Amino acid sequence: MREVTFFWKRANVGHFVSGPLTEVFQSIHFISYARRVPKDIRCIIKGHFQTGMGPDDIKRVGFLELLEILMEPEHDGDGTIMLVRVNHPASNLSARTNGTSAVPGACYLDGEGITYTIQGPPLSLRLLSGFLRMIAKPDRTSARSVKYTINEENGALSVKQVKLAKFAYDRGYFDTPKRIRIAELAQELGLARATISEHMARIESAIMDDMFSSFSDVYIPPETLRELLEVAIDDLDEEKTKNLDAFHFVMKQIRASLQDEVDLMTEENIDMEKYMEESMRAHKENISFIDDQIGSKNSGINQL
Repeated sequence: MREVTFFWKRANVGHFVSGPLTEVFQSIHFISYARRVPKDIRCIIKGHFQTGMGPDDIKRVGFLELLEILMEPEHDGDGTIMLVRVNHPASNLSARTNGTSAVPGACYLDGEGITYTIQGPPLSLRLLSGFLRMIAKPDRTSARSVKYTINEENGALSVKQVKLAKFAYDRGYFDTPKRIRIAELAQELGLARATISEHMARIESAIMDDMFSSFSDVYIPPETLRELLEVAIDDLDEEKTKNLDAFHFVMKQIRASLQDEVDLMTEENIDMEKYMEESMRAHKENISFIDDQIGSKNSGINQL
């Protein structure tokens, strides 16, 4: 499980969402989902309105619809608790993507900007990250591993892996040059050399992935982007153009991002025919690799 946080400065919020969000709200905090299926995402939020603004002004924000006021503010400075429907291509895609969801308490608009934190499997998060980048490139992106295990802290490594890494560190395995080898670690622990070697490889891989796995510049292949756009169009058709302005806004943002990429390729004199040939070669190499792996596995099965 991974967690990715995207941040847009308040001055750039208008690049990501349609409507005068910051003119209506001082702040918004996502409390929980009330219902979450594609095309019908209902959330409980706490909002502080700008001076002179109130719940009736939410209709000015293209992707939000007020359904019910759950709690009025009792004192100055209190927020209004509301049930709202969210209809934004990014949130709809997240609802469609298996296993990804926004994190309560970690999604909000404040004086600095919009912070949007989602959790899910890496492949789904990369798809959503790429789509968000096409709408409006975040000013900041960060990622971390998340674990849900009893009596274990969240982090890239499990408690057992941390203990093994600490044991190896104390004995100089990570020193340069190493003061102890895998075989010696295995002997001290009373385990097979191959077992310790596998565990250490997993530990190092997990740490590197947690530190350097990037969600800030994810590439979406053209055919995948077309599928995402078609999904957004289908959602709009079923809504009977209720959120046409928000849809137009997002499509224009994506179009501008695509045009920027095409212009960049043109400026850098990229040979598109050669570029396509390289892509085909890479795909063919992947196919050959898969065939080799399948053949190897089948061969192993036949020898049993």
